[in-house]
Amino acid sequence: MRNSVLCLLMLSFAGLAWAGPNDVIVDRVWVGESVPGQNSATLELNITTVKAAKLLAVSSEAADKVEIHSVSRHGGKMKTHVVDSLRLPAHRTTAFGSHRLFLIMQGLKKELNVGERIPLNIVVEYANKRRQTIAVEATVKKMALSYKHLGKDEVHDHR
Repeated sequence: MRNSVLCLLMLSFAGLAWAGPNDVIVDRVWVGESVPGQNSATLELNITTVKAAKLLAVSSEAADKVEIHSVSRHGGKMKTHVVDSLRLPAHRTTAFGSHRLFLIMQGLKKELNVGERIPLNIVVEYANKRRQTIAVEATVKKMALSYKHLGKDEVHDHR
């Protein structure tokens, strides 16, 4: 019984062991396969921060640059803006690739094929100006291509 209680107590504190003041967790990292002639790709990933930080840069040897894009609505139209950095709130997960935040790999140096792993470096800065570089790999996934689009009054299928 005593060992069970001790084991349970140790497990309850195990999650706190990794949670240092400047930890950043990057997960669900993937990029869609490219098609011939395509020179950009959208990265999807989640960044979870324990302490507030700022995303300064993302880079990859597979592209000339990776841009941080923010999408907002102005006057009923969607506008995309490239931002230099992005605030990452404490104890929150910031999702890229859905809603209004995107990471775009520009100037692909080669085609991205399903199953490949693309190395990325993510640079964050904390309030004390300390910088951290997180190395991750994005898995290239198959894109669900659609030949349908919405016309004025109906859906057109171009297969």
